[in-house]
Amino acid sequence: MEKKNLYVILAVIIAVVIIAAAIGVFLYKPATTSTLPNLVSVTSSTQLATVGSSVQFTAKVTGNVKNISWNFGDGTTGTGLVVNHTYTSPGRYLVFVNATGPDGYSNNLKSLWSINVVPQEINPAIASKETEPIITFNTTANPDAPIIGLNSTLFIEASYLEPPTAENWSMAYYVINFGDEINNVTPVYYNTSSGNFMHTTFEHVYKKTGFYILNLSIITYNESFFANKIVTNNLTDIQYLPSSYYSQVLSSQHYSVSYLLTIFVKSPGQSVGILKMSGTVPNPGIINVAEVQPGGPDSIDPSIEYEVTGMEVICNVYETLIAYNGSHTSLSSLFPMVAKEIPTVENGGISPDHLNYTFYIRSGLKFANGDPLTVYDVYMSFVRSLLFVQGAPGTPDWIIAQDLLPGGGFAPGLFTNGTALYSNITRALTYDNVTQSITFHLLKPDPAFLYYLADPLGASIQDYKWLVEHGAGITFTPSGFLNYTQFSISAHYNRFLQYNAMGSGPFMIGSILVGQSILLVPNPNYTPIPNVTGYNHAPVYKVYIQWLKDPETALMMLKSSQADIYVGLPQQDYPTVASLQSKGLINVYSFPTFGLGQFMFNFDINETLLSSIGSGYHIPQHYFANLDVRRAFAFAFNYDNYINNIVGNAIYGNNFSFHYTGAIPLGMPGYISPSQMRNDGVVVPYYNLTLAKNYLIKSGQYNVSINIPVIVWAGDPVDYAAASMWAEAMHSIDPNIQMTPMYMSPNAIIGYWVPGQDPMPINIGNWWPDFPFPSDYIIPYYYENGFWGAPNGWNPQLLNQTGYSDQAIQDAQLNNYISLAENTDNYTLALHYYDLADEIGVNLTFYVYLGQQNSFWYYAPWMKGVEYEENPMFGAGGDTIYIYLSK
Repeated sequence: MEKKNLYVILAVIIAVVIIAAAIGVFLYKPATTSTLPNLVSVTSSTQLATVGSSVQFTAKVTGNVKNISWNFGDGTTGTGLVVNHTYTSPGRYLVFVNATGPDGYSNNLKSLWSINVVPQEINPAIASKETEPIITFNTTANPDAPIIGLNSTLFIEASYLEPPTAENWSMAYYVINFGDEINNVTPVYYNTSSGNFMHTTFEHVYKKTGFYILNLSIITYNESFFANKIVTNNLTDIQYLPSSYYSQVLSSQHYSVSYLLTIFVKSPGQSVGILKMSGTVPNPGIINVAEVQPGGPDSIDPSIEYEVTGMEVICNVYETLIAYNGSHTSLSSLFPMVAKEIPTVENGGISPDHLNYTFYIRSGLKFANGDPLTVYDVYMSFVRSLLFVQGAPGTPDWIIAQDLLPGGGFAPGLFTNGTALYSNITRALTYDNVTQSITFHLLKPDPAFLYYLADPLGASIQDYKWLVEHGAGITFTPSGFLNYTQFSISAHYNRFLQYNAMGSGPFMIGSILVGQSILLVPNPNYTPIPNVTGYNHAPVYKVYIQWLKDPETALMMLKSSQADIYVGLPQQDYPTVASLQSKGLINVYSFPTFGLGQFMFNFDINETLLSSIGSGYHIPQHYFANLDVRRAFAFAFNYDNYINNIVGNAIYGNNFSFHYTGAIPLGMPGYISPSQMRNDGVVVPYYNLTLAKNYLIKSGQYNVSINIPVIVWAGDPVDYAAASMWAEAMHSIDPNIQMTPMYMSPNAIIGYWVPGQDPMPINIGNWWPDFPFPSDYIIPYYYENGFWGAPNGWNPQLLNQTGYSDQAIQDAQLNNYISLAENTDNYTLALHYYDLADEIGVNLTFYVYLGQQNSFWYYAPWMKGVEYEENPMFGAGGDTIYIYLSK
């Protein structure tokens, strides 16, 4: 059965007694004043734990104490001065301790210990069928939540990180139990056909004081397994599951994931609070991050992953030979990381002809598992990356290959001839175990080569012993090399390496719930780098990142101060954030970036896969190979309306983005303005429906019926609205054109970027810089074997085959200019060739260019070190290097 795009969530409260004895757990006397000389206090081994891990709690109390009893907030208890406890469910718990003796009693009711327990790592196949609940509070109605007054109404906002991503799995119900009594609530249905996340509010009034364990569960089910029962009962739309089907869901294939929350209900006048340390800084040992990044990273394998979400993890757990300094002022400032020093001609590290770069490895480095980091690990990491250059979807390894392999790794026959592959890679890289040095042998001088090695994607150093232990060893023969290249294809990824890591960076992975969240913990074997800001110390805190499907969830978390950093909130939420900023509850940081966004046209649509996205979709395979068709679509896009009203510059009075044209961003060497392009005779699209219609008529495709999705990132309402605006304009020109905006997870979009396998007629794309040179944009944007050129069929061969020889000539010239730029050591001449290539790319209308972004980050006011996060090379400022931060 086809996976539905419409999720309907049934919210129902059912009679589930979680704790058999629990109508509140009372471990203190009703009086509000202690009779022991000093209040008892709690310390713990952590304020952030993983399900299944042991947490040690210690009670500190003076006086004649006879007995110490504990309530761990999850319905379990303990006794003793020092106790160990293991939580079995994710949640946020309040820990209460009570000390009694002949002189009276004391407790920590005024300073309850708060602990956050996150999910343990589980099999990705199971994780894809589950949904992790989230609970937030209405802080206007309940400003002290999870502490509330007796007979007051508690408002719970129920939401989730991600819906199930496994085929035929859907969400069925929210189930909530407040822990005090049986509740019967009429089922309420929620329609999410817009593709946006839907959450619901539950209300409850507690009638007795004490501790309660609130349990929110989300039940997911297998539609295929359940469909026959639905059909038998004449219910045609299985998206709507009435409460009568609840028992059938539980008896079919399903998963139920719970999230627990300790609630304390206080009596009038009672003094109750949650412990805050370091003044007003909550959870000083944890950095909590809420990122609107649906589905999380596609991988955290640095030789495969090529998007911002995975790069953030890689930046923090791996190290490179050299790295960028923090702050936006150091775009080209590098420091040695794994290397002892940065090679120069003067220190002998770079040969006079600039064709050989030698790096010496710092001694004493270790990976997180304790394995020593040697030059052999460095060598094998780069060999592996060079073997993955032609992976599909595209990999970042082309960056280092462009100077090391013939044709930048795209020379005809190179990856089908094992002997040529072996000889070229072993020529390009050599190492010396005695001197612990590695040398890169370039085919051509390149002033940007050092920057290629500072990009963690493709240049991170992996533990080769660990790779071998997990099935990723490389056989050093021509056939071994050739065979290894298959593991760069998505169908043959090493699934263990896809979501596991072993680096020498400041952090290591504590646990990962694929697609939902990740816990980064300090690497006990990290070796600080003296005299390098940020990296000159070992981290002392954990980082918990939640990848959210929808910005509404992040906004709810922001309002209730549940995280320290918020990423990916859309512009429509800016007024709310600005209001919180005016109250001192959040800090807003803005800075320019090299991040670009665009819609791209697919010349070679896989019609079979397109029908699997939606049975009603149809379009000729090579519809967008027609230049006049592409120009019709490009002139029908209202660029000013997009920037001013959809992005919201005019509405919110802020510069979130500005329109650009071409692949080279403003601020990058080689940038050309749209007006200059027009002066050079380039067709630069602007909003003009008359011209758009004329182009469509000229194309011969007027009155030709098409029905297509326009794919945007899940959680991106801005470009979803842009696609809607665009669809209306095209339909007004030709009613036979149907365009439907569709949310799709980043992982799914990237997974489709495979030559011959891409079913998306039009889809969104964003590009963040790898290195500060225009080739980082021109090659993936336009080159026929580039990251987007290859899956979209932008090559002279296809254009000739489809009868567009004029375009084929232009495209061949574009590729030639890229080759000329790549093969000259004259900086000025290289920029000239890149500019010529960019102008041809614009003239061929491969893209509808949207906007160059300015980054907006939202940090809690107690976060320090933010100024070091603005380097545009860190995912255009979109990734956080956590070693720089403190609370």
